[in-house]
Amino acid sequence: MGALWGLLGNQGVIVPFCRWGLRQGVTRALGCGIVGAMDLPRLIDTPRLHLRDMRPGDAEDVFASYGRDPAVLRYLQWAPHESADDSRRQIAYDIHRRLKRSAWVWGLTRQAPHAQAGRVFGQIELLPMSFPSEQAHHLRLGYLMAASHWGQGLMAEAGRAVLDAAFGVDQVWRVDALCDVANGASAAMLARIGMQREGCMRRALSHPNVSDQPRDAWVYALSRDEWLKRMPANPATTAARACADQSR
Repeated sequence: MGALWGLLGNQGVIVPFCRWGLRQGVTRALGCGIVGAMDLPRLIDTPRLHLRDMRPGDAEDVFASYGRDPAVLRYLQWAPHESADDSRRQIAYDIHRRLKRSAWVWGLTRQAPHAQAGRVFGQIELLPMSFPSEQAHHLRLGYLMAASHWGQGLMAEAGRAVLDAAFGVDQVWRVDALCDVANGASAAMLARIGMQREGCMRRALSHPNVSDQPRDAWVYALSRDEWLKRMPANPATTAARACADQSR
């Protein structure tokens, strides 16, 4: 799947409210707990998916569904997890990145009444490509999903919703993604959600599960201008909670 990695940004200041609204058919933050910092919703709903913040209680699901699977992690920087404790540490890191506003990471779950509703089977994230993050106009998309859910269009569904959330923030003008040149499935998914291939970055990605040398990567991107031209008629609905339960 797509590359997932993280950086550390600046600490925000928490305030006790969180509201979201809709304007011109797209999701837009009205206020979400951090003064002076760009923020994105903790919760995003699509017809089949519920995207939410990662929680420590997700460790067993992460480990069982994708954290230990070499096929899922082939084109990522992760080494396969050896136990749920490894997955728990990864989740703690992802929570830390959200609190620092150095990344926004969502767990992929199915909507009720699906039999697996609420159980995480993948991740999708956005990273600010400049700091401080409240001034970033450029975000990078990363993602991965359990092999048991491949071939159903679920990552494309999640990707479109996350792009809508990103461009619902007025200052965001570009979202891009990198994928290994050998990862045809990832490249096809990025094209399917409307991102355009801009070129090849030589020796740009470290994928130790494939090679000990840096790998070439395709660059796919979508600008605000292109997104506005094909704004979806029925965007994903979003909600946010002032104090999300991160210890389920």
